[in-house]
Amino acid sequence: MSEEKKVRLLIRPAHFVPNVADRFNNNGRVHEVGYGKCNFRCEFCSFGHWAVEDYPEYTLESFEKKVWELLRYSKNFRFAGGEPTLNPYLADLLRIVKIYGSQVFLETNGSRPDIIKELLDEKLVDIVGLSLKGLNREEATATANIKKSELCWENVIETMDIVSQHKDATLVVTYVACDGYFKEEDLDILGELLSPYPDVTYKINNCYDDNRGDKKRVGLDKSEIYKMVERFVERHPEYKGRTVLFREHDCCFDSSKIALF
Repeated sequence: MSEEKKVRLLIRPAHFVPNVADRFNNNGRVHEVGYGKCNFRCEFCSFGHWAVEDYPEYTLESFEKKVWELLRYSKNFRFAGGEPTLNPYLADLLRIVKIYGSQVFLETNGSRPDIIKELLDEKLVDIVGLSLKGLNREEATATANIKKSELCWENVIETMDIVSQHKDATLVVTYVACDGYFKEEDLDILGELLSPYPDVTYKINNCYDDNRGDKKRVGLDKSEIYKMVERFVERHPEYKGRTVLFREHDCCFDSSKIALF
């Protein structure tokens, strides 16, 4: 392995619990591999305030050594960001964890469908978690705070098509619900948008309160959003068993707090 390939990563062992309709093995332990760049600046995301320059630097060799340490706890890895597809060495890192029979969850904003296709064709990713920024092009562009609308709309739809058509991959679509920006009927609109993908896991994230003073968006009342999602599944039984709600930040660490409808 080349020592010249170096990348800054934030690796958090057993950090995340992505209960996606029980599609992840050993659901309680997932190692997060975070990359420090993103091409979106979403109003509900605190990523821009992270000290990414302080991320440890890894060569492929030192990354593999770290993987060896983590394998004793779990073979599940979540590659996130920022936006992990911006990482020029992402495929190299995925090949390393796949050597050891690991299962890979890739979190992406869907802006780079060509990269996603290459990774899937090489069988480097098992689950693609795609974050949808809006219910239409204009809404998505405003939320992502970018100028090229195709990145957060046309490219995202293309990415969903690619993943859903790939027999070896599972698609999870996440939508972040923010107070003042989200109504119960939006669940129905999103459900209709996802109807071409019959195997998709529909994941709603309440906008987590991370106590950031300049946070531009906040979440809904936890009880209120639970009832909204519950009523949605009653109206749309085709989503029963594949609708997930993360209504508080602790869901990232405690699987008992995740609601599966």
